Amino acid sequence: MRRGKRTGMRNTPKKRTNRSKIKAKSKEVDGIKFRSLLEAFCYRKLKEAGISCDYEKHKYVLLEGFHYPNQCWEDNGKTGFKDKHTHKVRDITYTPDFVDSHQPKPRWIIECKGYANERFPLKWKMFRQKLMEGDDPPALFVPRNQKQCLETVKQILELIAPTK
Repeated sequence: MRRGKRTGMRNTPKKRTNRSKIKAKSKEVDGIKFRSLLEAFCYRKLKEAGISCDYEKHKYVLLEGFHYPNQCWEDNGKTGFKDKHTHKVRDITYTPDFVDSHQPKPRWIIECKGYANERFPLKWKMFRQKLMEGDDPPALFVPRNQKQCLETVKQILELIAPTK
């Protein structure tokens, strides 16, 4: 009996073990390089509506960095299993896409999010908690497509309209 290829078996591709990241296409508008086409679209619509904003200029510290006082053995995959207690744990920060340039207290903040990565929900919750520490937190918008960007612009126009 001859050993060889078995008949009837399909050639199935291997499952991918690593997930590839979804990379947004960057776009430049008015000399500003946006990280995604959705951000560029939102910027154009805000500008067309006469709404002034800052793009990625406001960084919020969600958790202050610190030094851990005792031993802390970790392996970061590069240096091996070592005591990291001398290293500072860095700040956790968040930079929203668009912030109302009406300072010192913005009335609204926009975070364009076509495809959320796995850390976004946690950071977004921490960000909302941080904003609640102050009095009168701003309105928050998270448009995920162009239609929602248009609705966001409409809502902001109503929000900033002078009251009679």
